[in-house]
Amino acid sequence: MVRWGRNNQTSSSFWASSILSDDRRIYFHETTGRDRLNLRQLCAVESTAKENPSRSVQIFFQTDHVNVTSAPFELVLKTYPNIAVLLINAKDYFTATPLERWYSRGVWRKSPYKTEHFSDYIRILSSFKGGGMYMDLDFVTLKPLDADIFRNFVPEEDNAVLTGSSFHFQKGHPIVRKIMTYLASSYRPKEWAHSGPAMMQSVVLKYCRKKLPEPTYPLFLCPEIKVLPKKYLYPYTFADWKRLFVTNVSSSDPIFESYAVHTYNKLSKNEPVLVGSDQLYSQIARVHCPVTYAHALTDLEVDFF
Repeated sequence: MVRWGRNNQTSSSFWASSILSDDRRIYFHETTGRDRLNLRQLCAVESTAKENPSRSVQIFFQTDHVNVTSAPFELVLKTYPNIAVLLINAKDYFTATPLERWYSRGVWRKSPYKTEHFSDYIRILSSFKGGGMYMDLDFVTLKPLDADIFRNFVPEEDNAVLTGSSFHFQKGHPIVRKIMTYLASSYRPKEWAHSGPAMMQSVVLKYCRKKLPEPTYPLFLCPEIKVLPKKYLYPYTFADWKRLFVTNVSSSDPIFESYAVHTYNKLSKNEPVLVGSDQLYSQIARVHCPVTYAHALTDLEVDFF
């Protein structure tokens, strides 16, 4: 476990360079303030670490303590040495950055979407501080995330619709500064998507139109930014999330070409993943987050997660 402090100091010199300047890192943020991950979130972290053993996988908590001794979290950490748990003080993390005033003013705390908006801001702040690939905690990673493909990209979630639930920017990328400026000056607390997918679409398209009169969509918007077609990370759109819970999946299903799948937790969280069943979600969890899945399978109190 690593504790991040002001002035970008960490309690572990081994992870310090990774936190600050590792473009190959893959990072997650737990933004509700809880001190643990639920099984689906743990599956996201485990599957990413399992499929990318040579890359650091970092999970940030903004809390003073994380319960890493409870099963299966402890076993996942022991099984995958490339996972780092980072504890941050949010106030310190935002201090002396372009987003400090947004955080300290606290308007976001009164928003009906305060958790979502905090998540939108801190994921970009981490990119600003250290670069790397961000992923929401409702992904399941299915294949190694090729560092050449998944570099300086924004993903397409649906046809011509960009999203911020996953992205990669190298440290110091000029688009990150543009995004930070936008977030610092344009906050709408009553609009759920304004600082998330709508922001990503607006800033990236505006940035790239200044670079090229006619961006070569969908592969490259401009020389420094790649747009990944939805088949790479979003085999299903948000309207199709229930396909993860069916049992009859054809061999031509787009999930078999995808590197990861977004499970749309906001919509799917109340739909149980039946452990031991032939549900698609259950099948991919069994293969790609086996430690988490085995815990759910042997827990006599539940047969789902």
